[in-house]
Amino acid sequence: MNNIISEKSIKAEFEAQVTAALMIQSNALIPIKLAVRLCGISRQEINRRIARGTFPKPHKLSRRKNSIRKAFHLKDLHDWIKNPHMYLQSD
Repeated sequence: MNNIISEKSIKAEFEAQVTAALMIQSNALIPIKLAVRLCGISRQEINRRIARGTFPKPHKLSRRKNSIRKAFHLKDLHDWIKNPHMYLQSD
């Protein structure tokens, strides 16, 4: 019984890793709520770091000038997560 449970958890973990790798490879856009969870810092702290240039810039999800909905490219967040203290925005 424990062997079956272990196999299921290994399979679920493997599937999660494959999904994450594919999302990074395809440079998926993720909303700020998920970015907060992935990076472990608050939305306010993300906004402060964006203003300082020490966090990736979000991308607007609409062409409207006053668009509120924004998302981050997962590759940019992955780069930040690897070394948050040395990250600088690129133009």
